[in-house]
Parts: sequence; C-alpha cells; structure tokens
Amino acid sequence: MPLIPCPACGRQISTEAEACPQCGHPNKPIIFVDDNSGPSCYACRKTATTRCQSCGQLSCAMHVNSIYVSHGRGGGYELRCNSCYSYAQAWQVIGIVIAAIVVIGFFIFVMGR
Repeated sequence: MPLIPCPACGRQISTEAEACPQCGHPNKPIIFVDDNSGPSCYACRKTATTRCQSCGQLSCAMHVNSIYVSHGRGGGYELRCNSCYSYAQAWQVIGIVIAAIVVIGFFIFVMGR
C-alpha cells in the first residue's frame, strides 16, 4: 500500500485509510447520498423529520421553531412551522399589550380614588 502525507498533520497514512489515525482528518471524500425517499419539507426539498404541532405541516429541522404556548392551566413548548410560529408570536404580543392596558387601567382606577 502506498503512503501519502495527511493534509492536516503531515503524518504518513495509507491511501486506503478512511481517516488519519493521528488527527482524524478524512482521507477519502465523504459521499452524501440524497436519499429523499420520505416526505419532503414544506419549505425545501430535504426529507421531513418533524410535524408542526398546530397545523400538521411536515418540515425539516431547519424550518421548524419552538415557541412557548399557554393553554389550559399552564402551557408548554411546541414545534411550529414558520407561519404558525409567526401567528403564535403575534398572539403573544397582543396578550402582553392587553395585560399592560389592564395593569395601567387598574393603577389609574386606584390612584383616582
């Protein structure tokens, strides 16, 4: 087997080695297989790995967002697609504005007495 220098550390490695035993630098090019046999993401052509918990739309890990949503007696984090995430953010802002108006109204009522 012929030996070649590792491009990263310079140590002599076999041409058949997958990686340098010294530094771990890959010796052979990594071949990515685009096995898109499953359902695809709503926003790109990658394989879908998760589903929006609001609308059920399939998405990859790059096009899903986690957001805290209150419901019932508490709430929890949910994974949402971009449109449902924007919708949930808007409702969070509306809730904060309404809470601020109620608090300010309460203070005005108490100070007016």
